[in-house]
Amino acid sequence: MIDSTIQKAEPSSGAPGAPETEPRRALATERPPPATAGAIATAVPAVDLVRTNDEVMAFFATHHGLEAVAVLEGGAPIGLINRKSFFEAYVRPFARELFGRRSCGEWMEREPLIVDEGMPVEQLVRGAVAAGAKVLKDGFITTRRGGYAGLGAGFSLMEAMSALEAERTRKLLESIDYASMIQRSHLRASDDQLAAGLSDFALVWEPRDVVGGDCYFFRRFGAGLFGAVLDCTGHGVPGAFMTLIALSFLDHAVTAERRDPGATLAGLNRYIKRVLGQRAGEGGRAGAPRSDDGLDGACFWIDADGGAIELAGAHLPVLVARPDGGPAESVPGARASVGYLDTPDDQEWPTRRVPLESGSLVAIATDGLYDQVGGFRGIALGRRRFAELVGAHRAGSARDVARRLLDALAAWQGDEPRRDDLTLLLLRARPA
Repeated sequence: MIDSTIQKAEPSSGAPGAPETEPRRALATERPPPATAGAIATAVPAVDLVRTNDEVMAFFATHHGLEAVAVLEGGAPIGLINRKSFFEAYVRPFARELFGRRSCGEWMEREPLIVDEGMPVEQLVRGAVAAGAKVLKDGFITTRRGGYAGLGAGFSLMEAMSALEAERTRKLLESIDYASMIQRSHLRASDDQLAAGLSDFALVWEPRDVVGGDCYFFRRFGAGLFGAVLDCTGHGVPGAFMTLIALSFLDHAVTAERRDPGATLAGLNRYIKRVLGQRAGEGGRAGAPRSDDGLDGACFWIDADGGAIELAGAHLPVLVARPDGGPAESVPGARASVGYLDTPDDQEWPTRRVPLESGSLVAIATDGLYDQVGGFRGIALGRRRFAELVGAHRAGSARDVARRLLDALAAWQGDEPRRDDLTLLLLRARPA
């Protein structure tokens, strides 16, 4: 191996290659959410409906820590009195004289949230949201076999909501981390095949999130090397699922005998349409397809002697920088993407054969690089600027070129967030 690198960066919202921040790991150490309503309620005293407002005033004076008290009739809760609301009513002019000896039911909340202590917290939260903001202010009442059991404070309910959300987030992140492991394991074989097939290359794979919609595929045969760089619909988990569909097809479809780039894209187009039901009359209601997903990408074949490269692209150009110092040549892909509803089942992608002189540099990048916003005007880098950068930095090993290109991208991006997944492949089939 002369000079090569395979970079798999951590997801980043800032500059390329920035490491992932730590806070998401702390979620795993949070306490698990309470299971039932009774777990966040407290067995505190209540007052009977026959008690007067003067007696409730004395009750609150004795129980300083209670923000509310349940009102019972025959042992069953029928209402709730909030301390603050009660004091505001009690201190009004002549309120004590007029209402002091009346039943405490005069100032109670007649429709509090009352739940059985065994109710799951998830159901309690839904009930609290339906009841509105008053539950966070007054709290809720729990019962046991129809009788009064305890009182849950609004703050305790908010804590339970937070713990529940943290637990859901923790489980989601664990699932995403596992999906990332699966996605990376699918790419590992291609890493080995590329390293075995070429001596001068650089491969940069930077998903915007933990998992991404970009992927690559390489297979080495005695006659040469087959490769593909794909940009699937979306990013994150939806994009990652699309990459697994595409990689599954390539893993079975590409052989020493079947390795034509254009034919491979055509077969992948039919496969995605069949798997996702994206053909007329398939899936959905009234024959409407259920999805409209696909990918852009480029496939190539390099002869063992490195004298030529065969290319087929779907909305993804391939750049060839000759050693003579002229501008990088763009070999455009077909305007049709792969797999989408508006792409015909019999769509064809032509394969072009491009001779490669010794020292020629081939560059393929997904639109996470082209579409990155930055510069003093806040616009996308664009394909023309990228071609100029490849031409200006073609000297040196592919690894050196990749480093300079990423530095230029970081300078262009500045403080702008990363917009999309990014994959960059640089190679020399015949190093100078």
